[in-house]
Amino acid sequence: MIMKDILVSLVLCAAMALAAGCSDEDSPSKPDGGGSPAISGILPPGAGSGTQITIRGSNFGDARGTGSVQVAGSDAAIDSWSAAVITCTLPAGLSEGVGTVTVTTGSGKSSSSQFSIERPNTYRVTKDQGMNHYPCWSANGDWIYFSSTLSGGANWDIYRIPAIGGTAERVTYDAASDFYPDINPSTGELAWSSQMTAVNNTDGDFEIFYGYPVCIGPGSGCSIAMLTNNRSRDLDPAYAITVYMGYSMAYTWEEVDQNGYFLAWKVVLRTGGLPVVLTEGRQPNFSSNGQWVVYTHQDNIYKIPTGGGSPVQLTSTNHDWYPHWGWTNDKIVFQRINGGNFEDIFVMNPDGTGVEALVSTPNNEYCPSWSPDCTKVVYYALVSGSFDIYVYVVP
Repeated sequence: MIMKDILVSLVLCAAMALAAGCSDEDSPSKPDGGGSPAISGILPPGAGSGTQITIRGSNFGDARGTGSVQVAGSDAAIDSWSAAVITCTLPAGLSEGVGTVTVTTGSGKSSSSQFSIERPNTYRVTKDQGMNHYPCWSANGDWIYFSSTLSGGANWDIYRIPAIGGTAERVTYDAASDFYPDINPSTGELAWSSQMTAVNNTDGDFEIFYGYPVCIGPGSGCSIAMLTNNRSRDLDPAYAITVYMGYSMAYTWEEVDQNGYFLAWKVVLRTGGLPVVLTEGRQPNFSSNGQWVVYTHQDNIYKIPTGGGSPVQLTSTNHDWYPHWGWTNDKIVFQRINGGNFEDIFVMNPDGTGVEALVSTPNNEYCPSWSPDCTKVVYYALVSGSFDIYVYVVP
C-alpha cells in the first residue's frame, strides 16, 4: 500500500511538472507569441466613417487570424495587418465626438485608446495648441504645408506635416509673419508671403519669398530669395502645374497711390522677367493646362484667360473666396458663406455650373485646396475654438 501511494504521488508530480512547462507563450491559442495587444498610437488623430486610420502598437500577431478592430463599439474593415501596424477603414454610422479604439486578437483585448471621431469622409491632420491656417499639398501629396503659431506667441511660421498627421516640422525660422505657402509641383520649391526684412525687404511689408525646399533647423540647408520688392503687400503666391506663355506663378499685388493708400487688389503673373498685371482681384490659381486663372473679385469667383481678355464671372453670391482648380478633375473648389451663417467648402465646374456643397457643418471651414490626384481636399476649420487642418476624402 505504501509503495502504491508513492507511485501515485510520483505520477501526479510528473503531470504537474509537465503542465507547468506549457506556458502561455507556447500555447497554440496565442499565435502572436506573447501577451495581449497594446496600442501605442493612432494616425490621423481623428477621422470619420469611410476614412482609413493606422494603428501602431505591439502583440498584434504577424497574421490577422481572428483579429479585429473596434471603433466606438463597431467593427472596422481591416485593410492590412502586421505585428506592429494595422490599417483599417472606419465603419459607417459613427457619431462625431470622442470614441474609443480597441484591438482584439487570440491573446486578448487591448486597453481602450481615446480617438476623435469626425464627420464622415473627413480626417483631422493637426491636433496641437497652435493656430493652423492656409494649408497646401506637397507635389506628391505626402505632406501638407501650412502657416501656424506653433513656435509660440503671435509669430507665424510655415510648417509641414505628413498628410496622415503626425509631428509637424518647422520650415521657416524668421521673426516675421509667414503666410500663404504654395509648392512648385515641378521642383518642390516653397513660395510664401512674409514680412521678413532679412532679404532686402527694407520696408518690412509682405513680399513673396521662395526657397528650396525646407529648413528643418534654423538657418540650415535652405536658400531663401525674395521674388517681389515694392512698397505694398504681395500675397497668395500660386505656382502653375503647366507653364503657359511662360507664366509660372500668379500672386496678389496691392496697388497703392503715391501716399501709400489702398487703390485695388491686382492679380499679377510672373515670368522670368517683369511681372504682368492681369486683372483686378486676388487669390489667383491656375487651371491645370495653365490657360486660365481663377480668382476672387468683389467676393465672387471669376476666371480669365492667362494671356489676357475678358473676365468670366462664375458665382454671384458675394460670399465666395479662395478658388482652387483641380489638376486632374477640372473642378474648382472654393469657400462660401452658406446661408449667411457658416463658411463651408463648395465645388463647381469650370463654367460655374454644378455647384454643390462638399463640406457643410455648423463650424467654419476655410481655404480649400485639391490634392494633386484630386481625391482629397485639405482646408482649415474652426472647431470648438481651435483652428486645425482637416482633409475631406472624396467618396
